[in-house]
Amino acid sequence: MLVTMSSDRDIHLPMEGNGAQEYGFLRPAWYGMLARHCFAGAAVHMARAQTGNSRVILPLVDQDDRISSLSNYYSFAYGPMFEGTPTMRERQAMLIRIAADLKKSRHRVSLYPLIEDGSGMADELRRAFAKAGWIAVLTDQNSNHVLNLRGRDFATYWEQRPGQLRSSVKRKSKAERYHFEIKDHISDASWTNYCAIYASSWKNAEPWPEMIRAMAQEAAVRGALRLGFAYRKDDGRPVATQLWTKEGDTACIHKIAHDSSEDASSPGTLLSHHMFAHMIDAEKIAHIDYGTGGNSYKRDWMEHERPMLRLDCFDPRRASLWLPALKTRISRLVRRPS
Repeated sequence: MLVTMSSDRDIHLPMEGNGAQEYGFLRPAWYGMLARHCFAGAAVHMARAQTGNSRVILPLVDQDDRISSLSNYYSFAYGPMFEGTPTMRERQAMLIRIAADLKKSRHRVSLYPLIEDGSGMADELRRAFAKAGWIAVLTDQNSNHVLNLRGRDFATYWEQRPGQLRSSVKRKSKAERYHFEIKDHISDASWTNYCAIYASSWKNAEPWPEMIRAMAQEAAVRGALRLGFAYRKDDGRPVATQLWTKEGDTACIHKIAHDSSEDASSPGTLLSHHMFAHMIDAEKIAHIDYGTGGNSYKRDWMEHERPMLRLDCFDPRRASLWLPALKTRISRLVRRPS
C-alpha cells in the first residue's frame, strides 16, 4: 500500500509511538522532520506492508523522474522501519510486496544512503526489488567514517591518534585561549551563538536552517542533544560549535563550525578534543559516527570507513530506462574497495 501525504503540513507517521525505534535515523520522528522542513510541498509517500502482527514502512518522496528515499545529506542512514518481530522471510515478503506495489505506478526508484554496516539491509532491499521484477543495482556513492571504541577510554584512544593531530592539540592547548561547554538543551541565546558561529565560518549557508533547529530541539527533548561550544577566555565570545546527538550507544556528529578569524588557534580542533573526551569517558559511548562524506580530516579522528550505497531500481518494461540501467550497472564495476 502506498499512502500519500503532503509534506507541507504536520505529518503523523503511521508507526509513531507504537513500537517504533526511539533513536537514530530509521524512525518516525526523523522522517517526519525531513518531510516538514526539507521536502515542503513535495509528495511524501509511506509505502506499507503487513504480515501478522509485523509491519514495515518505507518513507519515500517524489523527485524529478523517480520516487526516492525520504532522505538527504542530513541522513546518516536510510532504511525501512520495521515494527514487531518479523522473521527474515517475513521481512523479505513485506519488502517484495512494497516493491511490487511501487511497480504499478512508478518506473524508477532510488534509495540512498544505505550503509554497509553488517546488517545486510542494502542487499535485502536489492533482492526484494529484483524479485518484484525490477532491475535493481547497488552502487557505491560515498563513505561514512566511524569509530568503534571496543572498551577503550579516551587516553588509550588518544594515544592511537596521528602524531600530528596530538602535537597540534598539545601545542594549541598551552595558550589556554578557550574554555568549553556542552549543553543538553536549547535556549534562544545558545541558538543565536550557534548561528553566529556558523555564519562566520567557512561553511556555506544552511539550506534548511529550520531542520537543524528542529533536530536539536527534538534531540534535547529526548535527552540526546550534546551541543558543544568553545568560548574565548578574554572576552567570552563563542568561536566554535559542534552539534552532536547520542543515539543509543552511538554518538553522531552532525555539524561542526568555527569562526574563520580564529583559524590560527584551532578552536574547532580543541573543541573536538573536548567533545570526544567527554563522550568517551563521561558518557561511555561505544561508537562515534561522523556522518556522510569522506572528508580527509575525519580520518584523524575515526578508524573505519564504510561504503554508503545507493539502490537504483528500473522498470525493465520501459525502454527509455535501459540505458540509465546499463550505465548504473557499469558504475557498479568501479566501486571503491571497502
